[in-house]
Amino acid sequence: MKKTIISILAILAFSLNMNAQQVFEQDPAKHQARVFPMPVEHLYFHSEILQSDKNFTVYLPKSYKTDTDRKYPVAYMLHGANENDWEWANIPTSMINEVITKSTADGMACEMIIVCPNATEGTMGYFNRENWKYEDYFFNELIPFVESHYRVIADKGHRAIGGLSMGGGGSFMYGMTHPEMFSSVYAISGAVPSSLNVSEQSKTPFSIQFNIDDLTEAQIEEIKTVDFVLDCGDDDFLFDANVACYQSMKKAELTCEFRSRNGAHASYYWYDSLGYALVWFTRHFSEQCK
Repeated sequence: MKKTIISILAILAFSLNMNAQQVFEQDPAKHQARVFPMPVEHLYFHSEILQSDKNFTVYLPKSYKTDTDRKYPVAYMLHGANENDWEWANIPTSMINEVITKSTADGMACEMIIVCPNATEGTMGYFNRENWKYEDYFFNELIPFVESHYRVIADKGHRAIGGLSMGGGGSFMYGMTHPEMFSSVYAISGAVPSSLNVSEQSKTPFSIQFNIDDLTEAQIEEIKTVDFVLDCGDDDFLFDANVACYQSMKKAELTCEFRSRNGAHASYYWYDSLGYALVWFTRHFSEQCK
């Protein structure tokens, strides 16, 4: 009986001691995978065209600072509405780095310099409007800056562009109106021209008035030198617009692929699409980059 009482008291004492113990949350930073092998630079310079300081972010390849004689292709990735160069597609830098690491580590994508511009401060949008000549800034200031300050292979064959939502529409239009600049375009959930009627297009920063049916034969031949992808989730509110745009491109015999997976207008879809975009760009860079 005495032994039984002692055992019960011991159990009670242990239980009381357990209840008195403090519990602390672990520090997740100590357990996160290290997926940051490439340098990331957050920069800005004063734009004479926009008369303001403009931010942009540059993701450099893992080998950039060790293989100092090597030059790299470059991809410009345009963000969506109300986003910025720090969190493309509302995806933090760490996850963007993760996508780049996975894509290059398995050999599906080559090492490239990735530039994320910022089209939100002051006014928003990628197209020229009154008091906002962003397209002029992009082609006459940002690209020349990148190609003069980084070891970039500065030609059409090693230059690509992509983006999501507002940036998907921007990348699509830049490929259409500046085909001499890019080898390929990857527009994700893009606000492509057919998503808006003419009256709406004149009032929005997301797109501009543009009709593929109005292109001349000469313009079509030049645009054929650019390979496009329209990638849009089947639950995205822009899905029908992207289908219609793709059909217009095929009718004009332009080089374009349409891709869709289960998904909506959301970051989880864009995360996967970023990896596919890097592979698409690699496929179209010149042979020396493969």
